[in-house]
Amino acid sequence: MPHDDNTLADVLTTLVPLMRQHGMASCDVPVGEGQLKLELHPPRIAEAVPHTAPVLAEPATIDALSPEMGIFAEAVVEEGLRVPQNAILGFVEVGPLRLALEAPVAGTVMLCLVPVGSAVGYHQPVFSLQPD
Repeated sequence: MPHDDNTLADVLTTLVPLMRQHGMASCDVPVGEGQLKLELHPPRIAEAVPHTAPVLAEPATIDALSPEMGIFAEAVVEEGLRVPQNAILGFVEVGPLRLALEAPVAGTVMLCLVPVGSAVGYHQPVFSLQPD
């Protein structure tokens, strides 16, 4: 289905906040000759690590999540780089806005999970970090 990226971005930046405000989980929107189905999923809750974890176990990786639905526009870190907590890892574009994607913990960037230029969902994992 052909579409104009600006129009699609405008639709997303308008509809997503309204869907959240009214508690809507999904919405079908006519776009051009096709149909766009939006589905919002609740934010993922981090799983608790049991207190009886083995001493030799490697720390679990922690995902850096997209701050909003949009386009993953730029990664400013490389795999293997150590970053402090709240360091900017990349940017998500939502219409004319460029939102920073920040490291939730200090650690090492293990993997970029999404190709630059790809659409990302609200709180979708974009980077995997191994905590310090």
